[in-house]
Amino acid sequence: MNIEQFCNELIDPPARAQLRARSVAPFKARRPALVAVDLYDLVYDGGPRPVRELMEKYPASCGEYAWRALPPTVQLYAAARAHGVPIVHVTYDTRKETNARIGPTNRKRRQPDIALYKIKDELAPLEGELVVYKKRASAFFGTPLSAFLNDMGVDSLFIIGESTSGCVRSSVVEAWSLGYPVAVVAGCVFDRCELNHKASLFDMHVKYAEVIDVDTACAAMKSLRHA
Repeated sequence: MNIEQFCNELIDPPARAQLRARSVAPFKARRPALVAVDLYDLVYDGGPRPVRELMEKYPASCGEYAWRALPPTVQLYAAARAHGVPIVHVTYDTRKETNARIGPTNRKRRQPDIALYKIKDELAPLEGELVVYKKRASAFFGTPLSAFLNDMGVDSLFIIGESTSGCVRSSVVEAWSLGYPVAVVAGCVFDRCELNHKASLFDMHVKYAEVIDVDTACAAMKSLRHA
């Protein structure tokens, strides 16, 4: 599946012209890592229901979009672990020593039960996998993520998680700015709004990353054994 299939309703003649003029190099994984952004219980709160039905009781939930992305994300984790691709889990810093007034965005939100920032059980880190804690949107801003990646010899990134238009996009832009080729795995990212999700996929693909599907990502990980 290509970007036009992901974002078919957005691909008008001006968008096709942007795709033809796209100058970001195709993603090539040599020593990649998988960076998983903000896959905590909060965004699955209320179950796989439409976001509009959850907004009053679960205003931070991504509802059906989060749950739809869960099986392909589990699939991608399995491929990464099978083929030696390190997974770095990035989540919100709830420690009381940090400033509670600082958040990843400027929008007003409820103060949820901090227990909901636990990484979802199906996606929980295994022993030895890194966990990075952040306060702002980007996985890199104010964190040691880049130092960890350098220490592991990582030179390219698969990025997944939520939200596509927020913390994922911020992480992709900063990763590209730091010199990492980036692949965004479209089936493993999600948002609270499909318009934001698809527009952000298109924007990242044109400017900063290669947007690929989960089967392509898994095949790229498998091919590392034969590189």
